[in-house]
Amino acid sequence: MKSGRSGPAQDQEIRLASVLDDLDLPDPFKIEELLARVSKKRGRPIHLHTFPAITGDELPCGAWLATDKADHILVEDATSPLHRDHIVLHEVSHMLLGHTPRQTLGRAFHHLAPDLVTGVLGRTSYETEEERSAETLAGLIATRAAQRGNGDRTTPSTLRRLNAALSDS
Repeated sequence: MKSGRSGPAQDQEIRLASVLDDLDLPDPFKIEELLARVSKKRGRPIHLHTFPAITGDELPCGAWLATDKADHILVEDATSPLHRDHIVLHEVSHMLLGHTPRQTLGRAFHHLAPDLVTGVLGRTSYETEEERSAETLAGLIATRAAQRGNGDRTTPSTLRRLNAALSDS
């Protein structure tokens, strides 16, 4: 049975489903193992870093920073494990969707050498299609990982809680 939807929204759903289906999720799910698999798929290392809390509405709680040789995911260290995992999934989703980090370091990362950084992608809102699609894919990854582990207590409790929260919304 066909849904009544067509066009860009349906195309986006198909694209997200395809990326999700092509993703080799670790079982049991561990963020570090997912990063290793995405790193291998992309042919470049992915490093996870934490940074001190930065205040301000326009500053991200996480970011993807790209250099010529590697990708770096930066996550605020003062956040909960659940939020940390979701930030990482969001940034990885940008990579999986082929989004391109912008070449602006912004106020949050002004101390980094601009000639070393090829681009930064940090989320402060969901106003762009890229941010919405990365957020949707992050939720789909978390849901799939949690569903695989529903009967398996080795699935991290943060993913089980994230799945429960997403199921309620």
